[in-house]
Amino acid sequence: MKQLWNEFEQWLELNYLKGEDIFNAAATKMEIAQAENIMGLKFPESFKDVLLMHNGQKSECVGIIGNYDLLSLDEIVHGWRVMKELFDGGEFEDFEEVEPVGPVKGEFWWNPLWIPIVTNTTGDYICIDLDPAEGGKVGQIITFWHDWEERQVASDSLEKWFHQIITYLKNGTYKLVKEDGELMFNNYGFIEE
Repeated sequence: MKQLWNEFEQWLELNYLKGEDIFNAAATKMEIAQAENIMGLKFPESFKDVLLMHNGQKSECVGIIGNYDLLSLDEIVHGWRVMKELFDGGEFEDFEEVEPVGPVKGEFWWNPLWIPIVTNTTGDYICIDLDPAEGGKVGQIITFWHDWEERQVASDSLEKWFHQIITYLKNGTYKLVKEDGELMFNNYGFIEE
């Protein structure tokens, strides 16, 4: 994962800003362990590698994952806690039935075994799924929309997702563009249509 992330940062440096202007300082192993303990979850090693390089991104930058903000550990824990409280309180029981696109469990509007890793800051997340449906893989990357029932598997691992992101950045499929005077990526969440 470190090699893939380094390639991502090299692309950003050539096309946007230097890493230190985009990303927060690294998380510590102790901070990661504390977050895992609070959530009762074990983060995949590949995601720990990312956190040990950068604990999320600075808020003044473009959302670095296709206009989505890379979350810090505090933001991950906060977002997960909010959703877990809603889940435990039965808030999602009357919601529409989930429409899985790929091996995502359809019985959950929100699953406490999802780790939100990026957000568009309007309640939508891209998550690491630790509880896939049959045929899925633990650690697959999925979408969560707060007001839409589709749950899509974007990739079966963080590494494969980033490999595809880097391929598309290098060949120009994903790029930074100006829209209404604002710099942004041409693909939201780096999720293939």
